[in-house]
Amino acid sequence: MKIERDVKPDPSRAEQIRHLLQQIKPETRMAQISTSPRKPRRAVSSKLAEIELEQVDLFNGPSLSIFTNPSVLKESPQLATWEKLHQKELKLSITHPPANYFQEMILWTEQGKFWQFPIDNAFGLEDESKVYFADHVFLEEHLEPWCPPKGPIRHFMELVCVGLSKNSYLTVEAKKEHIEWFKNYFEDKKKLLQEVGALPADPAPPQSIDKQ
Repeated sequence: MKIERDVKPDPSRAEQIRHLLQQIKPETRMAQISTSPRKPRRAVSSKLAEIELEQVDLFNGPSLSIFTNPSVLKESPQLATWEKLHQKELKLSITHPPANYFQEMILWTEQGKFWQFPIDNAFGLEDESKVYFADHVFLEEHLEPWCPPKGPIRHFMELVCVGLSKNSYLTVEAKKEHIEWFKNYFEDKKKLLQEVGALPADPAPPQSIDKQ
């Protein structure tokens, strides 16, 4: 009958070193550390002690004589865009978001997103209060003298004037701009309109009679 026995492996290198360190006494180890040579400290450079600091007076020194003549100086132009951006930045720095719905309504009213009280039908059309009502309705006078007295273009422009007269959302100036746009359009297409017969042809220049 055989008895199996575990064979112990050989100790590793690390275990051997750990075993040797445990055999050394702590007093001997501290003595070896204390007797080890140390690197000498670097001496303070003597050059730093020799440097003399010189004080500089920025306000009482000699001037460069650049801005001595006030008459030659020119004022810098005021930039309106930068000024508006600066004011906007200052306002945003002290502006806080609304804490409740009432403050939000006040903010929207200042921004023009809400109706201002008292509410009426002329809100936002304050300039139109100075305009007579007939100027909104009777727009045919703006067709003279460029529009032909009859024909398809005259009929079309009369319908345009009727549509503009019934539009209560446009100002008088906006209605005039619409009519002016059609005038310029027909001027650009004048040659084509004359070919199709929508506009009368230009009268021929009078022929000069040579005197014999």
